[in-house]
This record gives sequence, C-alpha cells and structure tokens, in this order.
Amino acid sequence: MIFFEFYQIIVPKKTLLAKYPGGLEHFIKDIPNGTYTEDAELASVRFLKLDDINEFVDLLVKKGLHFHRDEFYSTDFAVFTGMGQWWITDWLHFNTAVCFLNEY
Repeated sequence: MIFFEFYQIIVPKKTLLAKYPGGLEHFIKDIPNGTYTEDAELASVRFLKLDDINEFVDLLVKKGLHFHRDEFYSTDFAVFTGMGQWWITDWLHFNTAVCFLNEY
C-alpha cells in the first residue's frame, strides 16, 4: 500500500526490474531527494514542485520507461497529485489516500 503525498510517481517494481537499467537498486539511487517508499509490488517517489517531478519523468524516459508526451500518459508509471491521477492506468487501483497493485 502506498500513501499519496504532493506530486508522486508510482511504478510497479516488476517494471523497474524489467526495464530500468540496474533495476530497483539503481532507481532508488537516482531519486534526488530521499523520498523513496515501497510496498511489496509498488515503488514510489514524491516531489514538492511540479518542475521536480517533470525532471524525474524525463529521467525515467531516458532510462527506458514509456511516456507518451503528446497524449500525456505512460503504461509504465503513474503520476498523482492531491487532485488525483494525471492519467488512468489499468494496472493500479486507488482511492483518495492509498493505492494497490491490481492482480489479474
């Protein structure tokens, strides 16, 4: 279970293991502000400013995660604010305070 705060990126750990160079360990090292949290299936990082989260999204793209800039969505990660998800994902179940990985 991951709690939402400010601007937040949620990534399934299995996506990081499959796509992120160096996997979860390098993802954690690349987080610039020490805000990493996790549960059994999900990894999360939080930011206070929009510019900071946009920079981290750029890093995720450079590292090989999917983000479609023109249509503004990703199949690999989700972004949340206090207002909710920036785009809908089929792999994440959430309410206003927490989210869980959907099991199919």
